[in-house]
Amino acid sequence: MIDVHSHIIFGVDDGPSSLEQSVEMLKEADSIGIRTIVATPHFHETVYELERVENNYQELLYRAKAYDVDIKLAYEIYVEQGENFHFINRVKSGLNKSGLMLFEFPYRVSPEKCVESVYELNLHKIVPVIAHIERNRSLLRDFGSVVSLIKAGSYIQVDAASILGVYGRKVKEYTKKLIRMRLVDMVASNAHCAEDYSKWYLEAYSTVVRWAGKETAVMLFHSNAEKILDENHDNVFIPNMSKPYDWRNSGAALLQN
Repeated sequence: MIDVHSHIIFGVDDGPSSLEQSVEMLKEADSIGIRTIVATPHFHETVYELERVENNYQELLYRAKAYDVDIKLAYEIYVEQGENFHFINRVKSGLNKSGLMLFEFPYRVSPEKCVESVYELNLHKIVPVIAHIERNRSLLRDFGSVVSLIKAGSYIQVDAASILGVYGRKVKEYTKKLIRMRLVDMVASNAHCAEDYSKWYLEAYSTVVRWAGKETAVMLFHSNAEKILDENHDNVFIPNMSKPYDWRNSGAALLQN
C-alpha cells in the first residue's frame, strides 16, 4: 500500500513531537503493509522553516533503513485567496521529493473558489491533489462541484478515518457515495500518530472492499498513487480534458448533464 498523506515527520507541525514517535508511526505502517509513505507536513510560507523540515526528514530516513518502508517528502499546502503561486512553484521544484503536491482548501470556501484555484494551479504547471475533500463543509453532498474539480484537473483524496465515521455519519455517507461513484483517486491515512495506522487504516481498506469491491480498494490504496508518484505530469493537467489513468467511467458521467 501507498499512503500519500501523512504527518510522520516529527517537530514540524501537529504530528509527532519526537523522532521516537515518528519511528513508532513507521513501525505501525510497516506492520500493516504500507510500503511507501509520502510525508506531507502542514506548510505555510511564513510558519515552518524549510531547513528544519529537511533536517528532520533526513533523520527519519536514517531510522527508516530498518524498515521496509520508503518515505518521500511533499507538503500539505493550505490554499488561500490570492495564493503566491510563484512560492508554490518554488516548493514544487526545489523541495518536493515525491512528485505529488497536496492542497487543503479552507473548510468553508465556496466550490467556485476551489475550482478557480485548481485552474490557476494547472496554469502554473502544478499537479494538485485535494486533501480530505469529504470534510469540506461547502462541498458536503455537492457531487457536481467535485466533478467540476476533477474536470478542472485535480486528483481527489479522502481520509481513512472518514470512511469509518470518525468525523460523523454525514461525512461517512458522503465519502461512501464519492467512492461508489468513482469520484475518489486515493484513500490516505492523514496520520498524526501511530494509532492512526493501527486503528483506522486496515479497517478502512476492508470497508472499501465491502462498499466497492477489492479492485477499487487496490486502486484507492495503491495503484492510483503509484501512477501519480511516477512523476509523469508534463502537460497532463489541461483544463477540460480527460485526466490520465482515469478509471472513473460512468460515475462522473452521471452528473455531467
